[in-house]
Amino acid sequence: MSWPTIIIRGLVYLLLILIILSATFYLSLSLLTKPSNDRPWAKDMAELASATIDGNLVTLRNIRDIDYRSVTDYDLHYYDEVYDLDKIQAVYFFTDPFGALSAHTMMGFEFSNGKKVVLSVEIRREVGEEFATWRGFLNQYELIYVWAAETDVLKLRTNYRLDTVYMYLNMSKENMTKLFSEAVNRTNELYTQPEFYNVLLNNCTTNLIKQLQKVYNKRIIFNWRYLAPAYSEQLGLDYDLITGGRTIQEVRAKSNISSEALKCGNLCFDYSQAIRKALGNL
Repeated sequence: MSWPTIIIRGLVYLLLILIILSATFYLSLSLLTKPSNDRPWAKDMAELASATIDGNLVTLRNIRDIDYRSVTDYDLHYYDEVYDLDKIQAVYFFTDPFGALSAHTMMGFEFSNGKKVVLSVEIRREVGEEFATWRGFLNQYELIYVWAAETDVLKLRTNYRLDTVYMYLNMSKENMTKLFSEAVNRTNELYTQPEFYNVLLNNCTTNLIKQLQKVYNKRIIFNWRYLAPAYSEQLGLDYDLITGGRTIQEVRAKSNISSEALKCGNLCFDYSQAIRKALGNL
């Protein structure tokens, strides 16, 4: 047997051993580590949202409302609010692309009595903890449903992190109600049964997909491209979360809210009005 053949075979065996060891480590970690709601959480992650449903009235508790001075300097508040499902009038789909492929997706709900709330599915950070992609595969973060004011999760991204955020609008009245209800039910599930965040299987976009499956009563075939910014928006085009064009380029050109948010400024009196101005909804 020649030396090149011996070397190649040795490298293949080494690769197989590394794969087996990695798989063993991952399975052991998965079996030994259990999700918990009792950890030393970062202060902006300390409270879990929950809801009570009474007919068409939904009471959401622990809606976060942060008043930012900078990304790390802020005043933290929580409040409870009652939402009437009969008065829901709009559902917004937000994307915040970052990196080459990834994006954070959020949903916003607006009611005819002026009430607004945004749902952001995130990792539940502990004190001093930062996000690392590799840790997102290894059961290192719990999943949290953050219900928040628009001036919290959206303004943080447009005015303080200086991200480019896109805001889309379109959905039938019936589906708006179903989507809000499914999101509320999922929030209550996580309140009593914590789960681990997973970069591929249990993230902001896959949670949205699962809720859309129930709303439309059809299976959405998962595709790795759901993790990319363009395909997150393609999902919105396919399932009437987005209107205003046929391609991602067309809808993005009409849906960038960051410029109007920055024009309004960090001390903006009516942030919600400013970002809707960007969409021509006033």
